Amino acid sequence: MNSKGLKLFVFTASLAPLGWYAWGIQSDNLGANPIEAVTRGLGTWALNFLLITLTATPLRHYTGWTWPLTIRRMLGLFSFFYASLHLTTYL
Repeated sequence: MNSKGLKLFVFTASLAPLGWYAWGIQSDNLGANPIEAVTRGLGTWALNFLLITLTATPLRHYTGWTWPLTIRRMLGLFSFFYASLHLTTYL
């Protein structure tokens, strides 16, 4: 897989949780308190993306793979995006 294909895959896969929450809100499928479910879920995804971003450099160091470094910035921006959405829904 080339670099553009990898970035396209990561971009679409990173937007999947947002689509799932949008579908859940639209179909009223998030439980009794949907705002809490969205707030907690977006915070969890922000933390997940942050941890994945921070493991890119040690993964290159220990395995020698260079492909995690090509998507590290994108993952960091998605971490910020989900953290911003989490803060917005919290406020």
